[in-house]
Amino acid sequence: SYNQRFILKILISNDDGIDSPGIFALARELKKIGDVTVIALEVCRDIIELNSSGKIRLLERGYEKGDCMGYVMVFDATGDSEANRRIRAECTEEKILLNVADEPELCDFIMPSYIKKGELIISVSSGGNAPFFVKAIKKILEFALPQNAEIITKLAGDFRSKLRTEGLYQNDILRDKLIEKFLSIDWDKVINESGSEEAYRKMHDLLNEKNE
Repeated sequence: SYNQRFILKILISNDDGIDSPGIFALARELKKIGDVTVIALEVCRDIIELNSSGKIRLLERGYEKGDCMGYVMVFDATGDSEANRRIRAECTEEKILLNVADEPELCDFIMPSYIKKGELIISVSSGGNAPFFVKAIKKILEFALPQNAEIITKLAGDFRSKLRTEGLYQNDILRDKLIEKFLSIDWDKVINESGSEEAYRKMHDLLNEKNE
């Protein structure tokens, strides 16, 4: 039963500029942590395929009163202010968490945009006030990130672990000096030209400088 587990329901409407591919991306991520129901008048092929494979539940219609009953969390992207307020009232009465697209004052929580490269996660949010600006900032950040950001993040984590295990983390002056040197290296260039093994060799050489 859809009401026996943690359930997420996404409400969408294609006539307000919120396109189905965007909703598909949200549904694809949310299904990893719960059962997802999508209510939509119009849907893209990807959403239909998710429904056919049993990964989500799809209702091809508009939102109807009481649709939120039994759910833990609702994502409302109807684009209709009057409908949003009705859904807000229903969710308040039923103690359901609500996120409303482009109306942060109606939200119990917001969904920040984020970039994930392995263990590196960069979150960007305007508190729900300017999603178009957040999208623009996200593109700038994605362009600015090193090509090998995932590997470099792991390398930095291993570097920090080495500093701690070798007792260098307590020495503020030496620690900061080594970290500054680590950050001055163009790790992206090293990895692109010589591979990750060379990057790790340089990291170990850097740690050996503690005695210099």
